[in-house]
Amino acid sequence: MSLLELYVPRPSLRQVHRVAVASSAAHAYASVRQVDLFTIGFARTLFALRLVPERLASWLRGRPRPPAPSSRIDDITAGESGFRILAETGREIVVGAVGKVWAMRIPFVDVRPDEFAAFSAPGYAQVAWSLRVDPRDEGGAWITFELRVRTTDAASWPRFLRYWAVIGRFSHLIREALMRQFIHQLGAATPPEDRAMPGDHLLASARFQNTREVVIEAPPVAVWPWLVQMGGRRAGWYSWDLFDNGGTPSAHRIHPELQLLEVGDLIPALPWTRGGFGVLELEPGRSLVLGDPSLLPDGRRDGGSSWRTTWAFDLEPIGDDATRLAVRVRADFEPAPKMTVLRPLMSALHGVMERRQLHNLKQRAEGTWR
Repeated sequence: MSLLELYVPRPSLRQVHRVAVASSAAHAYASVRQVDLFTIGFARTLFALRLVPERLASWLRGRPRPPAPSSRIDDITAGESGFRILAETGREIVVGAVGKVWAMRIPFVDVRPDEFAAFSAPGYAQVAWSLRVDPRDEGGAWITFELRVRTTDAASWPRFLRYWAVIGRFSHLIREALMRQFIHQLGAATPPEDRAMPGDHLLASARFQNTREVVIEAPPVAVWPWLVQMGGRRAGWYSWDLFDNGGTPSAHRIHPELQLLEVGDLIPALPWTRGGFGVLELEPGRSLVLGDPSLLPDGRRDGGSSWRTTWAFDLEPIGDDATRLAVRVRADFEPAPKMTVLRPLMSALHGVMERRQLHNLKQRAEGTWR
């Protein structure tokens, strides 16, 4: 669990940014801890505009020009800014403030870290954010920026929303720029298409491959049940049901009776067909590989097609509360002139269906978990 959860356990606003980097977790956290927002051009411009009155007053009074500021975490939490470091470990730092952030001159309340979560005086907003680094199984690290906000009474929430309608856009842009800077400094992780995935060896000479991924704000244990129950006459495929589930809506809940799945099982592709996908590989909570039944150990065929596919779902934990779901389809087929036309069409159709599937899987898993 993130440390931030301890300080704002039930936020009214939650926004998360994540990036994967090539550097080790220790190296990544050292960069995170010393990051300076003034090195980001967009942020520097915004801060410079805010300092124009102070610089102009100094010039008119003949005073020395104020020194070039910095905006590291230690700068942000020093002096009268209102923000304080609430907690820090070797991989996460939490910063928070309590104040009427919608006011022109924000009246902050100095709240001790051990009293932050319980603060309830009406008329205030609790704003807290964290930067966290988690190691990746394959090397490198995930960097997560999470923002949480709650107001201490219902009357303050509309005030915050009016303030956030303007400030929130700039805040979002700065956070996105910050994550891009981390990638630039620490190196980008291996692109999804270039990573090895479960099931790749089953079609070693595949002529087609496509990989997509989505980050789900729920741990693998909350995502896996949705994958296991997929299929025609089962929970559906969570995509465009009119096209791939006979118009029957895909499930919006976990079905306990559909949670038992083993290698060798056959999953109907459509509600009215017997043929479909074989369960080629399965590692509970981590990976599921579906595909042509001919790739099963007993070599079963299903229709005698020369087109063979694998469809792999791989779950990578991101810390304790998120998952990177990567999905890869691979196909092998006999070269023929018609494939020159069919291949891009089938790829485009699969892309439309799979993007919808990943969107719906993300919504369902996050909805039940949160």
